[in-house]
Amino acid sequence: MNFQFSIPSLPETPQCSPNQLIQLASNLPDVTISIPSVDKVLEAIQQGKADQVSKLNWIYCIHAKVQWDQQNIDRSGKTSAAIWQVAISNLWLQHHLLWRLAIYDGDWQEQVLAKSLAESFDIFANADLVSHLLPVQIIRALRSTQAGRELAKIACEQRINRTELLNKIKEYLPIWIPLFSRFIEEITPYFTTIRSPNQQQVRWLLSCLDEMSDSQQIKAVNHLLTNISNNITNNHSLLVDWLRNNYRNGENWYKLSDPARQRLREWIGGINYTDFQQLVNLILNKLDLQDFESNRLCRRRDFWADYSNRFERLRILLPKTSQIAIGYQIQGDVDLLEDDGSDPTEVCIFDFGEWFVVEFFRGRGSETRLFPKNSRNEQILFGESILSVKRIRYLGGDKHDHEFLWQIFSRIWLANNGILPNPNTQPSRNPTADQLQQRENRLERWKREIERLEREAKAYCNNSLLRSH
Repeated sequence: MNFQFSIPSLPETPQCSPNQLIQLASNLPDVTISIPSVDKVLEAIQQGKADQVSKLNWIYCIHAKVQWDQQNIDRSGKTSAAIWQVAISNLWLQHHLLWRLAIYDGDWQEQVLAKSLAESFDIFANADLVSHLLPVQIIRALRSTQAGRELAKIACEQRINRTELLNKIKEYLPIWIPLFSRFIEEITPYFTTIRSPNQQQVRWLLSCLDEMSDSQQIKAVNHLLTNISNNITNNHSLLVDWLRNNYRNGENWYKLSDPARQRLREWIGGINYTDFQQLVNLILNKLDLQDFESNRLCRRRDFWADYSNRFERLRILLPKTSQIAIGYQIQGDVDLLEDDGSDPTEVCIFDFGEWFVVEFFRGRGSETRLFPKNSRNEQILFGESILSVKRIRYLGGDKHDHEFLWQIFSRIWLANNGILPNPNTQPSRNPTADQLQQRENRLERWKREIERLEREAKAYCNNSLLRSH
């Protein structure tokens, strides 16, 4: 059943002066306008002739029923229920009653609707033919103790934002009543009560956020970030991307509360670490690696898990062989590494806020490099579509090994540059003197290898530059 009302058109008010109206009235013959009493309308209902009651008679009946109820207290509820029963199949009467019920509040109560009609609304609202209709659901929400929250729930179920909701009901209900303006404040409080939101519900939330004013949106995002589970990031990167694009940089970042900023860092880091973790697992499963290579990758994955909350961005670069083996199973920002003759290796570039960290997975050298976050490095590491191992090494930066006990010393190295692990992370154990000596021996070989690789990178990049000219 379609819920449609026809709004009666009213004639334009003639532009007459008071003197003209007085003169016109004095010339009119004596006429008595007969309007049926409430009893006559109720009698028509009782006789099954409600369809013969005119719109004018209904208007008079509903208006006069306030006074009629005072004189017929014992019959007020029963007769109001009968009127609502008629409204189930009378679209115009539905419209008229619901419009008045929507503004039935405070000092206006007796001016717009009899109390007995307001109290017997459920007789109508529970009827199968109308209970599912949007205006009926909205009236129920408006009359509840948590009107704003109930309106937000309806909007979510309908997958419509506030503007779309008002457009749907403006022909049926007075959209200027205050609750329609205030319910937008309940959007995120309602969303955070959804145990496992689906993709459609997330898209609805973002649509609502996008139409809010700046102050409304800041308040909503603060509530969202501090009241929803981190688990949402595993299923809804769309939400995290929206938050990152709108709140991670620029003045909006500083408008968030400290707990909200911390939670956003964790969300962004968590989803980026998941991409990194997935890449390592795919390489382990899809590529034919030697045992020492597999063990090295597992240790890298576990080490960076302690920094998962810090990942602001992640870029993945794959050699052709890995791209063929892995296919399109990896999420995130993935590009092909240009073949420059280097040992095959996957490369991950992490954005840690003040620093870029480049991790070489395999091959000779297999180092971690640290670059300050400036416009030049950002353009090269995150902006250029074509990068190679030698091109990255040619950039220089500070570097760290993956030799024996590298996790202990990498953590110190990162901390010295302001890159700290997640809270409550277990500290590294203290190495023995023999272990330190063993590490030192291996480190000398690694340093010589890195120096050789950097010379190769410099020669390759300089020759490429000459060829381009």
